[in-house]
Amino acid sequence: MAAALMTAGCSSSTDAAPPASAPASAAPSAATARPSATEISAFCLNLSTFQVGVIAYSAEVGAAIEGQPLDFKELRRKAALIADTGEPMRASAPSDIAEEFRTVLKAIDTSASNLRSGAKARDVVDPVYGERNRPAFDAVNDYDCGAADG
Repeated sequence: MAAALMTAGCSSSTDAAPPASAPASAAPSAATARPSATEISAFCLNLSTFQVGVIAYSAEVGAAIEGQPLDFKELRRKAALIADTGEPMRASAPSDIAEEFRTVLKAIDTSASNLRSGAKARDVVDPVYGERNRPAFDAVNDYDCGAADG
């Protein structure tokens, strides 16, 4: 979020604004144009919201690991919010995180689809905390559009 504010001009860079010489040169505009284009994509604009939603969902699902009951209605609501936030982001996901992002969306959907009476906790927990998907969750959680190189 701080990166988005800095790119939008909400940082303290107003005290040292190089007026005519720097914007005209190719190097600074090339350095600032790529991050700005990335920052305004649907993916980058909504990334922090998506990350918070995934963390909230994961934390609640994780309670099942410790034998706590799951609130199916609340988990379905959170999963729907994550899907509603994530679907428009899918098309503009940077190539260096796109696969992991799709994996997280699919895992949340799979987990939520198992929220039904008689389901085993493992069916809800495994898509989120299982060995196969966990690296994607970590990558998406740690991703920062402002630091993206791809």
